[in-house]
Amino acid sequence: MQKKDEYMTLRTPEGAPLERQIQITVPAAEVDAQVTQRLRQKARSARLPGFRPGKVPPAVIQRQFGSEALMEAFDHLINQYYVEALRTHSLRPVARPEVQVDQGGRGEDLIFTATVEVYPDFTPVVPEAVVTRKTAEILDSDVDATLDIMRQQRRDFVAVDRPAQSGDRVTVDFIGRRGGEVLPGGDVSDYGVVLGSGRLLPEIEQALEGLRAGDEKQVEVTFPADYPNPELAGQKAEFALKVKAVAEPRLPELDADFARELGIEDGDVATLRREVRENLEREAQRISRVQVKAQILDLLVEANQPELPKQLLAQERERLKQERKVQELDSEGESLARRRVVLGLVLSEIARQQKLVASASAMDRMLRDMAEQYEDPEQFVRWYRQDEQRLAELEAMVLEDQVVEWLLERVKVSEVPVSFNRLIGREPEPADVSA
Repeated sequence: MQKKDEYMTLRTPEGAPLERQIQITVPAAEVDAQVTQRLRQKARSARLPGFRPGKVPPAVIQRQFGSEALMEAFDHLINQYYVEALRTHSLRPVARPEVQVDQGGRGEDLIFTATVEVYPDFTPVVPEAVVTRKTAEILDSDVDATLDIMRQQRRDFVAVDRPAQSGDRVTVDFIGRRGGEVLPGGDVSDYGVVLGSGRLLPEIEQALEGLRAGDEKQVEVTFPADYPNPELAGQKAEFALKVKAVAEPRLPELDADFARELGIEDGDVATLRREVRENLEREAQRISRVQVKAQILDLLVEANQPELPKQLLAQERERLKQERKVQELDSEGESLARRRVVLGLVLSEIARQQKLVASASAMDRMLRDMAEQYEDPEQFVRWYRQDEQRLAELEAMVLEDQVVEWLLERVKVSEVPVSFNRLIGREPEPADVSA
């Protein structure tokens, strides 16, 4: 009986640190035994003209099925020995191997070479750094501001007899011309626009302010250089404006009717305020977690630069091209592809070494959190669980969060209280006076 090192050799090609070439020799006797076994199986079921089932002579079976049996034996033995080689050398393949049969035939040793790319063997570096966790206490003013936004979203407009101002809805007819010719799509009637919304060119919105219903005005505009229509980009044009109506916004009262419209059955405004506060608290916690996670991931990329498998990098490049609908990636896209592969390797390696797993209960919690934003959460949960790919993505998200939690136990975390508006980016960060 051959020893492992007698039938198996392993080498790493120069210039390809993650590539492994495994040459394996399978003894001729084992090849013949596999071929003979398959020929016997075929003899029991073969149906050939002139012979009863199971009574076909061995020579006829060999002539009819010999090549097929040999190929089947090769497939079986190559898979068996390749898997054993991975286990023997503790290799973790990135993808399926490329297999080349160097020698093979009836009565001969089967010699084949499997070339495979493997995951890098490294110990992830846990960065020594301070992570900032922003925390926000929800104040009454935050609740008031949110309720005001909700009222703005449900506003209606009432016609007024006065000059238009920012925030009013103006109904206007306009005709745009360049060189005396009407622009394509430039003759529009009864167009409604809220001044200050940015839906029209700035010169047109500015011209509409101060006009009353029935007023007319001519205005010259310059289309921006990045205007979607390249024929108009950077060009000048004249617009004739005629205001048909001016209406000012009217907000709904913060009362029982408003509360009922938002799902508070008894119309209690205090209950509405409490629910808004709870939603803001959950949102503040979510944003804080996202920000902390982003810092952790940035630190991981800076601290770890493992060798990247070419196949993983190629797959990520293709995924990014599809996302961006481009033929080639620019330097920013290339950097992003490399970052994603680095993060994937580091996070999965931490999970593997620390034996972290995505439990069914954790996956269920995340899925139900996701479902809360839908009108029928249970329907969303059932739909999500019907697809194995979606469940695999959910498992990856849960595992990533568990790795981040593991890392948070090993880095310093500095908690910084901020306002809710600053946490969500509605207020700018204060200037660094020490700079």
